[in-house]
Amino acid sequence: MRSFIFILSLILSTLLFVIDTYGQSSSDGVTVNIVFHPIQTITVNSSQKNVELQYLTKEDYNEGVVATLDDHLTVTSTGGFQVNVSSVQEDFTLSGSGESISVSDLSIRAINGTDNDLTQIFDNVILSTRPESLIKSGIGGVNLKYNVTYDNTAGASDKYVNLNLGNSEAIFSTEITYTITSK
Repeated sequence: MRSFIFILSLILSTLLFVIDTYGQSSSDGVTVNIVFHPIQTITVNSSQKNVELQYLTKEDYNEGVVATLDDHLTVTSTGGFQVNVSSVQEDFTLSGSGESISVSDLSIRAINGTDNDLTQIFDNVILSTRPESLIKSGIGGVNLKYNVTYDNTAGASDKYVNLNLGNSEAIFSTEITYTITSK
């Protein structure tokens, strides 16, 4: 009987070894990376691509003209950013004429627009051909809207009263560029 139990025990041990050998599992791992690439965009409201500071009254010539455009700029940035503004030309020019107005007669400022409650630093910029900081933020956001004010009160005190050609309007133009960079 002992030899039967011994043989049975030996058979069971062998069977368990065979089962254990065939039932072994294996594993391996994988690294998952979440990769964040920097994104920065700035757009001017498509319905506000032409900004007109119109001198229509005697008071306009005496006091200058200011225009505020709501939600004029939209910014998306992953992380802190800075928005700069500059003029492409040194002067507002009258097409077909040698007449000009210095771009430094225009100042630009921004404030938070619709649904934008980020804490930021806003600078009042005297326009020039050098990029100047308009908005600085230590954090980013998506679709951040900004109201922008174009202030031409430097044209007050009748400074421009003799720039009109008489019977027709005189339009002095320059191109302004907004640029976003990482901060």
